[in-house]
Amino acid sequence: MFRGYDELNMDAKGRIGLPTRYHERVMAECQGKFVLTVDIRERCLVLYPLPEWEVIEARLDALPSSSAPLAMLKRRLMGYATEINLDSAGRFLVSPELRKFALFEKAVVFAGQGKKCEIWHKPTWDALQAELLNADFSAAELAQAIDTLAL
Repeated sequence: MFRGYDELNMDAKGRIGLPTRYHERVMAECQGKFVLTVDIRERCLVLYPLPEWEVIEARLDALPSSSAPLAMLKRRLMGYATEINLDSAGRFLVSPELRKFALFEKAVVFAGQGKKCEIWHKPTWDALQAELLNADFSAAELAQAIDTLAL
């Protein structure tokens, strides 16, 4: 559902407009209903269409609560999970807690990830991209990753 890169601005009330190229698709697939939560590894937010999130939530609910790392994972993902709806202008409100977590100010980046979309504070995204350009991946790691993609 989500692919590509978009630079957007969050307004003073904390609203972000979903890129218009997604509007028709998300209305057909999830009626503009999403769950917005934090990423488990990065300081960004993740936007899931509600049906996709419900699958993840069921898997999280099934995890044993006796495991400290799994309890921490559930606490983070489900604790921050916020149901949101697109308004008539195709915007959604990001809560102050999520804005604080992701360091949002004004400029944000949408990075499509297939069934979900990452939303980044633009300076954080730019720093990550610079880091990736300078990363020293081993040839074996890259070959293995590319093989799994069957490019």
